[in-house]
Amino acid sequence: MSSHRQPGRRRAPGRVRRFPDGFPRTGASWAVKSVASLGVVGGAAVALTIPAESADAEVDPSVQVTAGAQAAALTRGAPEAASRSEQRAPAAAAPAVSAPVDAAPRVPEPVGVEGVKAVAKPKPKPKPKPTPTPTPEPVEAAPAPQPVAPAAPAPQAAPPAAPGYNGALTGRCTSIGLITNAQRLCSAVDQAYGPPTIGGRRASADEHGTGQAIDFMISSAGQGDAIAAYVQSHVGEFNVKYLIWQQRYWAPGQGWKMMEDRGSTTANHYDHVHVTINF
Repeated sequence: MSSHRQPGRRRAPGRVRRFPDGFPRTGASWAVKSVASLGVVGGAAVALTIPAESADAEVDPSVQVTAGAQAAALTRGAPEAASRSEQRAPAAAAPAVSAPVDAAPRVPEPVGVEGVKAVAKPKPKPKPKPTPTPTPEPVEAAPAPQPVAPAAPAPQAAPPAAPGYNGALTGRCTSIGLITNAQRLCSAVDQAYGPPTIGGRRASADEHGTGQAIDFMISSAGQGDAIAAYVQSHVGEFNVKYLIWQQRYWAPGQGWKMMEDRGSTTANHYDHVHVTINF
């Protein structure tokens, strides 16, 4: 291929490709049109594949004009396109195409108050059940203190045996209003132990009022123990009903029994021995 330049035309910088020798101009024009048709069909196919959201976007007019100009240039002959490219200065670069704002993906609106999602309220914890206070068991009241009776005196040594009663009556026992058996017991004790004082009948509604009771006043506790022991050993002889000595009560066939406190030494029979005779 020989390179030549026509007078009056300037060649664009760079290597220019030409059709081979013998290639008719008509065939070259047909080839260019075919290529342009393929470009138009391909552009239509690409346009059909654009998403619906992009279809709504506005197209830059400068881009459409540039694409039309390129298609028109392809329909023309190669020599004519080459000559025009030699005459005009290099075209400025097409402006960059930016996607429309509406075509960008939309951010979902925040949910809840100020963008905070609602959270389910947790179930309240069950309140602890109060522990039942144990009912205190009833406490029995302490019994009221009972009056304590004085302890029984320690047993004394056995008194000496009294001499046998001779049946004689003494003046101290016949002058105090006693019944017969009371006079006999009083005379026996008077002869054996000689108590300092002997009490008999007096104006009262008890056995002293009937002359059945005798009070042997003593000089010592030992003398009282001896008189009490003598009476116990001669119950059948003098028909003794009972006797009282040192706040104790004794009757034939029974043991000693403590008596209630009467409030004084004489009333509690600590200073004398009381003997009652049956009729």
